[in-house]
Amino acid sequence: MKERRKGELIYREKVIEPPFIIRKFGVSEEEYDRLTDEDTKADLFDGTLVIHSPASIRHETVFMFMAFLMHGYVEQRQLGKVLGSRATMHLAHCRKFEPDILFVRKERLELLTEKELEGAADMVVEILSGWTRDYDLREKREVYHEAGIGEIWFVDPEEQVITADRRRREEKGYITTTATSGRVKSEAMQSFFVQAEWLWREILPDPFLCLQEILSLRES
Repeated sequence: MKERRKGELIYREKVIEPPFIIRKFGVSEEEYDRLTDEDTKADLFDGTLVIHSPASIRHETVFMFMAFLMHGYVEQRQLGKVLGSRATMHLAHCRKFEPDILFVRKERLELLTEKELEGAADMVVEILSGWTRDYDLREKREVYHEAGIGEIWFVDPEEQVITADRRRREEKGYITTTATSGRVKSEAMQSFFVQAEWLWREILPDPFLCLQEILSLRES
């Protein structure tokens, strides 16, 4: 039996090294809950379990930076709650998804149980990687739209672009914008923003200073 290292899967005594996306079909919600844990990032999509390999260092660095800014801003403004990549959204029967970051307004916090969010978040952020880009921008995006998530950010450090989908208020559908530079503002989080260039640096800027800049702009 081959020894398993962190991030690897072993199938029929063959090591599957990351990066990978693996699908297991015919999975119920009960099986999803049993098969996943804090070390497994996975979605349940109409009965298909989609298992992701561990994140790259770059992905994790951008994730931590964004989560720090969003959490700090929301806590300071008392807007609701920000959760990370092990928080599950239960969007419909056999549809459970784990976005990298999600935000729920304080008016809707009753939807948060000890186990998961029963419904759609007000905003989600996905940090894209080369092996998840198609899945996130096609399959996952479509599900998010169907669930009516108010705002969806796809942050792509490799392509250096932020794609934001915002739900139309009076009409069906979404408005999509892209940015490679400048401020990208959130409607769901009341004037929260990131400077796109922050995310493309080889060494990311001090998150404390960036959060101060975001908060001071709101106060000015």
